[in-house]
Amino acid sequence: MFPDPPAKEVIVPREESIVYAEDFEAPVGSSFPEWTTRGYTYSGNGMQGNGAQPVTNVAAPNGERFLGEFGGPQIVSGRPFVRVTDGIVLMLDHLPPHASVTLTFDLLILKSWDGNSPQYGPDRFQLRVAGGPTLLDTSFSNNKKTATEGSFQDYPTPGSPPQTGAAAVDRLGYRFFGDSIYRLRFTFPHDAETLALEFSSDMYEGKGTEDESWGLDNVRISVV
Repeated sequence: MFPDPPAKEVIVPREESIVYAEDFEAPVGSSFPEWTTRGYTYSGNGMQGNGAQPVTNVAAPNGERFLGEFGGPQIVSGRPFVRVTDGIVLMLDHLPPHASVTLTFDLLILKSWDGNSPQYGPDRFQLRVAGGPTLLDTSFSNNKKTATEGSFQDYPTPGSPPQTGAAAVDRLGYRFFGDSIYRLRFTFPHDAETLALEFSSDMYEGKGTEDESWGLDNVRISVV
C-alpha cells in the first residue's frame, strides 16, 4: 500500500470590509466631525507662535472639492522666512475585529512646494498612525527650478525631480507653480477598536496657503 498523500492546505480568502469612505463632495465649507485639527506652530528669526484653523472642504479652481487647504496661515509676507507645521487627525471608533488596515487617499500638493531646496525648503509631509508606525515622511516639490534652487524631492526616492510619481499634474487649475496629485496606499498591522491617523506638513517660508498648501481627497479605509 502506498501512503496517503499529504492533505492539501485550504486557503480561506481574507474578508475585507470598508469602514470609511469620504470624497468631501458636500457643499464648500462643510466640516467632517471625524476630522479635527492638530493646530499649527511656527518658529524662526525671533518669531514663534501657534493656533488652529478650521478643517473644512474647499473647491479647487477647476471645481473639484477636497479637504483643505492646510499648511498654516500667513506669518510673513517676505523674508525672513519662518518654519510652519500644520496637521489634521482622522479618528475612527468602533472598528470591527481585524488584523490589519489598508488606507488609500489622494494627497494634493498645491502651489510652490520646494522639496529640499536650500533656499526655500525643505517642504515635507508626514503620515503616522497615532501610537504606531510612521507610514510616510518625505518631501515634495512643484518647483521645477532645480538647477538654481535645488528643489528636488525625496518621493519616491531621494533626489527625484519635482512631481515624480504623481498620478496627475496641473489638473486642479492652480497657476502659481501648479499642483500635483499623489495616489497613495498603505497597509499596516492594527487590531484596536480605535484608529487615529495624523497627517501633517512641515514647510519653510510661512507665507500661508496662498503660497504653498496641501489637501486630501478620496480617503478609503478598509480592515481585514
